[in-house]
Amino acid sequence: MIRHKGRLPRLAALLIGAGLTASLVTAPSGDDGADASAPAPEAAAYTVTPAVSPFVQSGPRNIITRVQDTYVSNVDSADHSTEHLLRLGTPDGGTTKYRSFLKFDVSKLNGADIKSASLRMYNSDTGSCDGYWMYANPVAAAWDPSAITWANQPALVTGYETSAKFGLGSAACPDRPVDSDPDTSNAIKRIDLTATVKAWTRMQDRLPNNGLRLSAGELGSVAYKELCSMNPAASDPACHLSYYTPTLEVEFNPGAPVISAGDEYAVNYGGYPATSSALEFYDSSNPSLWPATGPYQRWVPDAYHSFKDPYGDLLPTTFAGGTEHRLRAADAYETTGLSGKQVMAIGDGQSGLVAVVPYPALSGARFAINVGTEQETNLHGVEVMPDGNVAVALSKVNQVRVYTKAQGAIGNAPSAYATAAYTKTLEDAHSLLFDKDTNSLWAIGKNQLVRYPYTLGTGELGEPEPFTLPLNADGYSSPYGHDIEPVYGNPDRMWVSANAGIVQFSKSGAASCYKTSRWPTSTAMEHGEPNRWCTDYIDEDHEKLINQGGMAKSVGNDPVSGRVITTCVKDPACHATVAGAAAWTTPAITFVDCCVNGEPTRHHEFWRETNAQYYRARWMVPSYN
Repeated sequence: MIRHKGRLPRLAALLIGAGLTASLVTAPSGDDGADASAPAPEAAAYTVTPAVSPFVQSGPRNIITRVQDTYVSNVDSADHSTEHLLRLGTPDGGTTKYRSFLKFDVSKLNGADIKSASLRMYNSDTGSCDGYWMYANPVAAAWDPSAITWANQPALVTGYETSAKFGLGSAACPDRPVDSDPDTSNAIKRIDLTATVKAWTRMQDRLPNNGLRLSAGELGSVAYKELCSMNPAASDPACHLSYYTPTLEVEFNPGAPVISAGDEYAVNYGGYPATSSALEFYDSSNPSLWPATGPYQRWVPDAYHSFKDPYGDLLPTTFAGGTEHRLRAADAYETTGLSGKQVMAIGDGQSGLVAVVPYPALSGARFAINVGTEQETNLHGVEVMPDGNVAVALSKVNQVRVYTKAQGAIGNAPSAYATAAYTKTLEDAHSLLFDKDTNSLWAIGKNQLVRYPYTLGTGELGEPEPFTLPLNADGYSSPYGHDIEPVYGNPDRMWVSANAGIVQFSKSGAASCYKTSRWPTSTAMEHGEPNRWCTDYIDEDHEKLINQGGMAKSVGNDPVSGRVITTCVKDPACHATVAGAAAWTTPAITFVDCCVNGEPTRHHEFWRETNAQYYRARWMVPSYN
């Protein structure tokens, strides 16, 4: 895929560390080049942007893994460890009794700051629609799923019991699986396990993890329940999806936003499938631990993640990990369930897939189209609007396109999105960002940053307002724009990355914000806009730790800590590219942290230095600005 080349208060200090100084310090005086025909708008005030903490689900690719499950009965000693159901309670008034046992490996979360934990289940049958109680308890001794019986079942650990009340699956209260968006299925139920998982993962006085016992009332049939097990069965009308298997969900390290990165290297995961490029999710609290933990979660558009391709057009070629990935509020896609409030927009340049996926469920989809493979369009940018429409940036055909929510409805034939609703021309279009304050879509290409007025609902793009990117540091070559991202904390600013380097852009142009820089150079700015191209952020002043070199593929700041992450290639400031890897990828995500001993620092972090192939890295923050 060708991708061209005196101490301040804490909040103020964090904002400065993120490059947010325009409203915290006095701007330089002098001619600001503003349009004299109208007063310049004032720069937007600083805001506090909420961030999303890591949320991991047990699975074959994740740092929490499913180990085993089974059930036991007082009327037999058979091995039930391969069955597709778990049973609790009694179906016949106490004659036959069932209890189930499960185990998850949480060892890679040892010492993590656990915010919450729950067991997700699918209730496929019940003894009563009134919803009687079930219970979860940690067990005190190890057990073998193929040898455990009613007679030899382990004792319980006291003090950690938790319960939930529900009942679904009978004729009077049927379960309704929704395979295209599994978390919205009415039979998805959760039971709180926060205290137990904290006890399993704390550094001192750790509770041995021997798994859980699930039980329900064993005197009356009303409490009887059947749950999907860890062994999906294709023949079962409900228990055939991986999302419906018993799953441990843990939100951890609150205040440490998620970092996502598409990894084109086909990792041998050891689970299903054996190898695949993937979109990977990292805990930002301590990147130095990545070599030990790896990504805490991965996503691939496959059967495991309930991703359907009924016409065979969504993935005409192999998924390459994702060229673009953004977290957004669900807005027009809002539903019930855990993932009703947020969605992830993802676009993959190699295959041409564009999808809107529930987050953090990462299962199913709410929008899916294909805009053409790498050879046809070379997809680079994706943005989902509050109205559910989706915009894409296609570098090979020099286009910004908008597809309506209806065009991407799940199950549509390819003819539904054969033609975009609106198309604009932009040379080497690379990245997109919606601006909710002005209902605009920003796009960056080879030589221009462009604002398109946007009509909510129809998706119409108005006449472009272009801003010419400053020339490269050599004074004559094109800058080749790559990425635009919000400067979280300052809604007036956007990060801009290019082959030339990294700069901030002021949407208002309200005050001069340019200082002498590696890029844009003073010479390049002689005919530029010193009120637009901003180099007055703190990490530019401190040895240019962010704007240290060229070939910057992505850039963004964490609204919580102020840290900045970038990816870059083929420049002395960048980590060396892996031998044999695609030329536009890097094995490292570069951090600029604020602050160690009062000064920012720059360092590379990776979990597979010899193999990873990242293009963009993103802070998974749902806010547009």
